[in-house]
Amino acid sequence: MMQPVVSLIVLNWNGQRYLEKCLGALQGQSYREFEIILVDNGSTDGSLEFIENNFGGWLGRAELPRLRLLELSTNTGFSGGNLAGLAACDPASRYIATLNNDTQADPAWLETLVNALEQEARWGAACGPMLFATQQDQPIPKIAAAGIEVRRNGLAFDRQLGEGWQPDGPPEEVFGPCAGAALYRRAALEQVGFFDPAFFAYLEDADLAWRLRLAGWATVYLPQAPVWHEYSGTGGQGSPFKNFQLGRNRPWTILKNWPGRLLRRHFLSILIYDLAACGYTLLKGQFQPTRGRLVALAPWHLRRVLGQRRKIRQMRRANLGELESWLKPAPGLRENLRLRKSADNLAAPTL
Repeated sequence: MMQPVVSLIVLNWNGQRYLEKCLGALQGQSYREFEIILVDNGSTDGSLEFIENNFGGWLGRAELPRLRLLELSTNTGFSGGNLAGLAACDPASRYIATLNNDTQADPAWLETLVNALEQEARWGAACGPMLFATQQDQPIPKIAAAGIEVRRNGLAFDRQLGEGWQPDGPPEEVFGPCAGAALYRRAALEQVGFFDPAFFAYLEDADLAWRLRLAGWATVYLPQAPVWHEYSGTGGQGSPFKNFQLGRNRPWTILKNWPGRLLRRHFLSILIYDLAACGYTLLKGQFQPTRGRLVALAPWHLRRVLGQRRKIRQMRRANLGELESWLKPAPGLRENLRLRKSADNLAAPTL
């Protein structure tokens, strides 16, 4: 059996409606030296039967690219499902890719990302633009995410959200990749770890991006490697579940990763944002963001997070000046709401 260069993890939870386009696009990749570990996170929508009926001939093939199915009995979240997928990856693969099931990858997606990491050893990860699937017939499609950027108020944000895609642009270094479509160097993950299982879903890629950046690994963004994305196709944009997860995982990301000097310097900005966000959502009758933050600060969680913080601090190689340069000015609550509304509109199918 040939050994793959890339192990690609696709996580599925009740996403039968997406699988044909997602797996079909992977069959058409120009790069062929990869395996797919399709992790089913306890789906109940007939996903397993659909895979067997439509891709059964692909399962168990020895030649590359090959498809393997990993069935989990319960939903372990984005973090847990990808961790299970990582454990099932071929131990000889040099790169680990993560891809949402609600995506369609461009035929050159994987080849473009692999070539970048093969050519530059300091890149710990690579990503291309995630484009709104509703924009496929537009002359200049809008971007859902072009990597992750971080703000002085602690926000981790989808970079270039709502901007027009420029496919001929040059490669750029970005703070980190969005895990919905990313390629990681295995050696980097072995140093800093993979997704934190406590996060379950959302911001686990921002947490990982911080750890990579702190350890001295850089991320490259390649506009020529697009994927089309059904934005929040699984979690649901603005859903109570997503709001709770974001509210809980935001403090963990900050407390685990921000060096003390940066945290003290920007604490007031972080606090003002959280108070404003909690006040705004409570006035709208949305309790999940505040509840998430309160859960995050429970003593048993804080003990775990502070233990992780000590380990992360020991492997830090990046200096404070470099980290400070990545922190963008913090937009106000009104600007955040405008961007969220824009994303909602772009994600909604046109009638």
